[in-house]
Amino acid sequence: MHKLVDQLFFELQRPVTIESRDFELLAYSGHHDETDEVRMRTILSKRASAHVFHYLHEHGWMQKIEQADGVVSIPPLPEIDLGARAVVCLKHAGKVYGYLWVQAAFHDLTDEQRRRIEEVAKEAAQILHEQMGKTYKRQEEVHDLFLRFIQYRDMSERDVQMELQLLGVTFPSRFAVVVVYVENDRRKDDIQQYMTWMTKATHAPIFFIYHNHPFLLIVGETPTQRPIDVVNMMITKLQQDFHCRIDHDVLVGIGNEYSGLQKLRDSYKEAMEVIHLKKNMDEPLPHAYCDLGIYRIVPFIYEQYKQRRYKNEAITKLKKHDEQHGTDFLHTLRTYIQHDCNMKQTAESLYIHPNTLHYRLKRMQSITTLPLHDFEQRMMLYIDLLLYKYKESIVDEQQK
Repeated sequence: MHKLVDQLFFELQRPVTIESRDFELLAYSGHHDETDEVRMRTILSKRASAHVFHYLHEHGWMQKIEQADGVVSIPPLPEIDLGARAVVCLKHAGKVYGYLWVQAAFHDLTDEQRRRIEEVAKEAAQILHEQMGKTYKRQEEVHDLFLRFIQYRDMSERDVQMELQLLGVTFPSRFAVVVVYVENDRRKDDIQQYMTWMTKATHAPIFFIYHNHPFLLIVGETPTQRPIDVVNMMITKLQQDFHCRIDHDVLVGIGNEYSGLQKLRDSYKEAMEVIHLKKNMDEPLPHAYCDLGIYRIVPFIYEQYKQRRYKNEAITKLKKHDEQHGTDFLHTLRTYIQHDCNMKQTAESLYIHPNTLHYRLKRMQSITTLPLHDFEQRMMLYIDLLLYKYKESIVDEQQK
């Protein structure tokens, strides 16, 4: 690989770089004084920086490069300190292995030079296929093994441990499962590629399984960080570097931390439960299952209520009034209980005057009896309000 870039540099007298699909530096040539900041930072850190990665994806350059059959011209991009580039996607049998970058403007290259770049790109793609093909195959075998263990009860922990040993894989001593659900289909590939980049840049044992959707990560601990700390760092980078809106563009669910492979299914189920609730509660919820609080029991109580055909008559009456008169009593009531019946805090949360809140509560009491002075009754009313919202989301989802 290094001989290829050195030879191409000698022929073109232009700096040449080869990177993997997740922007890890694989080979680079020498350069002249005119090399730009992006190339220097990539060489020093051995991979492209996050803001360069994000910019090229966000502005459609990576999609254009991967879809093209030949050299793609990228003009100077001063926003990320990137000079002009001629780039070819390294593909073999339809699989993308990386990119060959030449620091040169497209119009400064002759037709012969462009053909030569494409020839070298084909050679590099063949080399990467031979070098990385076995690695990719091994990764897929490991990922398939984890998925089978999670999804099928007939696989024992002992069988999985033996297969992992044969594959030369060490399972983390302590781990947490993370589920990532991308709401926007058009961003799935970009986010998957960025997360692949991030898992390799993070010094923690991570298995990133992206064969199907939602994505699945098994995150291990480091000598200084618990799995949950590693995950929170990754979420922060996803928000800041890739400009993802968590709980809008991407839903994240984190299972509890466990030791022992036999707990993998439990952590996965917990992470999926978080995703399920986020999709059906339509409000901000914690990422970690352990932080869900009362929300953890909502699906179970809902199933019990559904079997018994239970309805809270007070909520039914208030919902009917909201629909007929355009009021917002159910939301007001829920916010009031959330704030422990504190008038001032509830009014501030709803952006209304305390007198307006007092009037609404008085009107609600005239419509139906609300047990707001008894803690246990008030708590049951709050649970019923959560269940009502959960039920509406479930019904809407089934009707789509």
